[in-house]
Amino acid sequence: MKKLLTITVLFAVLVGGMVYATDTRVMTMGEMNTVVKDDANIFLFPSTVNYYPKLFLGEIGYNYDYYYNKNAEEDYDLYKVGGNMAFAEGSDNPWVLGAYFSAEPYMNSLLWEYLYYYEKDGPSDFYTNNRINLLYGRNLGEIPFGFRFNYFNMSDENKDPAPDTMSNGQESLSRYEFAFGISPLDKKLDLALSLGLVTWKITDWYNSTVGVTDVVKPKGNMDVSLVGRYWMNPMGKYVLVPHAMISYCKEGLEDYDGTESNFTETDKTTTFNLGLGMNYEAEEDVLLAGDFGFEYMVEKYELKATVAEDSSMNRDDKWTDMVLPYFKLGLDAKVFNWMDFRAGVHTQWYRWKYTSDYYNDDDRTSFVETRTYLGGGFHWGKLTIDALIDPEFLINGPYFITGNETDYRYEGVAGKISLLYNF
Repeated sequence: MKKLLTITVLFAVLVGGMVYATDTRVMTMGEMNTVVKDDANIFLFPSTVNYYPKLFLGEIGYNYDYYYNKNAEEDYDLYKVGGNMAFAEGSDNPWVLGAYFSAEPYMNSLLWEYLYYYEKDGPSDFYTNNRINLLYGRNLGEIPFGFRFNYFNMSDENKDPAPDTMSNGQESLSRYEFAFGISPLDKKLDLALSLGLVTWKITDWYNSTVGVTDVVKPKGNMDVSLVGRYWMNPMGKYVLVPHAMISYCKEGLEDYDGTESNFTETDKTTTFNLGLGMNYEAEEDVLLAGDFGFEYMVEKYELKATVAEDSSMNRDDKWTDMVLPYFKLGLDAKVFNWMDFRAGVHTQWYRWKYTSDYYNDDDRTSFVETRTYLGGGFHWGKLTIDALIDPEFLINGPYFITGNETDYRYEGVAGKISLLYNF
């Protein structure tokens, strides 16, 4: 009976619908990627790829194509597949190469809103394709080093024989992400510096003098971040993990009407995060993780008309988010040799402020946002299946047994699944 129940639950988890999220294990522990050691760390701290030299990974979740393209069918997919491979294992300095292929898109939010508002080819037809996400790791002396490169690109060009055809035009959007990481001080310190660059080309409107012209040009799009964590010496069953992050993101565009510039838009966001994490080994194979800290974010939006007589459209808006404090708490506990129980919570105390001279607004509010998670891990030899479980399934049970018409029948048992094979 136990074996039959195991197979039934596993089958239901695998075929159920999902929603997109981060790596399943650290997410179901309360979004603990920064303070819990996991293979998910490799995308945040590239140097940790050296600790996971042999694995193959699949992520099942939300259909990203539907998120940006409403003409696509709403569905759930195996949206990411990849793995890490070890090389030169018999040498003094082996190295690791990871390659991941994903349906996760990138869309410049300022450009997306511009296309939507001005109905310029519509946002549903314009977002990037994730070409490849590469990771490389090796030791520099005794210090683990890692590098990550993520490349997004799409392009579409139409060249009709008649040069004055209004349908002539080009659309292309590219994003390049570079991340460098090291783990010095006997691997107690993890540091990562990331840089993202975005460019695009959108031409369409025909001009009899110069031909096809720009619709909207990029203007200084980039983002940079620095993140670090430190594993302190154990104090009994406790390990404290102080961590910090600072990031800056700028999105900008310049609108054109034929050959004339109409206005420029910029959106700049600066974020600080400081926290203290904790790993507590409550007993063998039972990990209790916590995190406490604050986050501060300032976003400034500016619209400036190019022509003086259009200055009435100028805007200067500002948003300030203060999360003071936030709490995270998560559990990963072995129940059977083949199953782990996981649960987590992430609570944020927000203080939010918005000011706008254009709208003559000065709005302030405070509220609490709490996200809770229920998860499970299933192990068979070298195969691990992590799942975000729908709590409604535990209350109502399977439809074919109870006959309860719940949303679970349509949304599935699990919210996300990670498939991991270590070799």
